[in-house]
Amino acid sequence: MNKRPNDAVPETVPPADRRIAALRQAAQDKHQQAVQRAEAGIRRLVKEGEEINFRAVARAAGVSLDFLYAHTDLRKRIETLRGQQRTENQSPPQAPSADDGTVIHTLTEALRRERTTHRERVQELEQRLAAAHGEILRLQRVIQSHSPRP
Repeated sequence: MNKRPNDAVPETVPPADRRIAALRQAAQDKHQQAVQRAEAGIRRLVKEGEEINFRAVARAAGVSLDFLYAHTDLRKRIETLRGQQRTENQSPPQAPSADDGTVIHTLTEALRRERTTHRERVQELEQRLAAAHGEILRLQRVIQSHSPRP
């Protein structure tokens, strides 16, 4: 599958064009090898049950994140596998057991008692505050009555 630049380009082509063709071929080969490494990395992660995400694939395949994001097919495949893992990892909601009702009832009662206690405490503090305000007003009047008027 690897073509030599001389095989792809006839000898009548100028040397500069042959170098360009060789560079293009080398870039294509490098790109294809990176795709193959990425696919192998994905397969390995799936086989080992590892988390599939762009960073994990990039690390496993030795490619850059930019390469994975830019390559549409690889990007879609990683996103699909990542989505499948998320849905697999979500556990179905558990049906409430008979004990849950008892626990909920107990906690609800405790909360109700606490609220009642807090309400009573707040009322008591409000009454004390009102009494303190009344005492302050009384003392202010006493002070005003004893102070000389200008």
